[in-house]
Amino acid sequence: MGRALAAAKKAGATYADIRVVRRRFESIATREDRVRAVDLSENYGLGVRVIAGGAWGFAASSRVEAAEAERIALRAVEIAQANARINTQLGRRQVLLAPEPAHVDVWQTPMTKDPFKISLEDKAELLFAINREAMKVPGVKFCTSHFAALGEWKLFASSDGAYLEQSVTRLGPGYTATAVNTASGEFESRSHELPPMQAGWEYVEAAPLVQDARRVGEEAVQKLRAASVEAGPRDLILSPSNLWLTIHESIGHPTELDRALGYEANFAGTSFATPDKLGKLRLCAPHLSVYADKTTPGGLASCGYDDDGVKTGRWDLVRDGMFVGYQTTREQAGWIGETASRGTSYAEDYKSFPFQRMPNVSLQPGKKE
Repeated sequence: MGRALAAAKKAGATYADIRVVRRRFESIATREDRVRAVDLSENYGLGVRVIAGGAWGFAASSRVEAAEAERIALRAVEIAQANARINTQLGRRQVLLAPEPAHVDVWQTPMTKDPFKISLEDKAELLFAINREAMKVPGVKFCTSHFAALGEWKLFASSDGAYLEQSVTRLGPGYTATAVNTASGEFESRSHELPPMQAGWEYVEAAPLVQDARRVGEEAVQKLRAASVEAGPRDLILSPSNLWLTIHESIGHPTELDRALGYEANFAGTSFATPDKLGKLRLCAPHLSVYADKTTPGGLASCGYDDDGVKTGRWDLVRDGMFVGYQTTREQAGWIGETASRGTSYAEDYKSFPFQRMPNVSLQPGKKE
């Protein structure tokens, strides 16, 4: 890694970082007493990112070797220099990074049982047990269940002096029971809503997946037999999963600074929460506050440091109903006059360029009266 950073600096980079990343994915899906699909995949490689002439350059390779890292670093500088010429012609701003201490640390998902070390047979047997319980409910004709795990190991080093090793493990089990009216052909389904988590296999073992299977099946039957709703005013009760989506889409995405400034317009859209509304726009009721946090235990976005080498933390997006904060990276902080990054830079794998990605976004508990 040191050779790559040195090569980039010698070639004219004012900043450089390198990430070596191993990404693993495993999933298994079943229906009743059969395995429907198994997916096992892995990629491993390195990516070098540089700033030269005030512009970014990036290159990656699946060959994790010192000589290859040097070659990739030089290629990244060439790309940055080409981008700098284009940016000058178009009058674009130069890349400036907010300052950050050079952290040297190790961080990993807290867990006692690595899910990748649990056999596929054991995972399949758990899913079959779920299916068997659900199928005991009269009227339930189908039950599908699944388990997925994602593992990311990253080694990050920068020309600023940062050196970070992180290991993140995310997993998510689930299942769906389907009740069928054989006479009419109508059917309804009900799913078990266990949140995906950053955790070990112990999370799955402790969850009431098998114990809840009959209840989930019975609720599917109840849905099937329920009368249609008649038009008129009704009290509405929203499940937690609905609130997750509401917060994610209505507050999470709109407070991504790159989206608010239009940089994602051709990919994911724009945002109503533009910088001129910061501190002025009321997003919700005065008793509601929403915060971003990349340190939440078990959160899918939690980690010790982002892919800019910034130490993660917590901050407000909405305070007492008012829009007060953005999600930013080291490059983006200065765009709105802030002096430090919020630590939300993330790259999916070694061949992906890091950019701003959503942290854990949560509704803060209300104040007791």
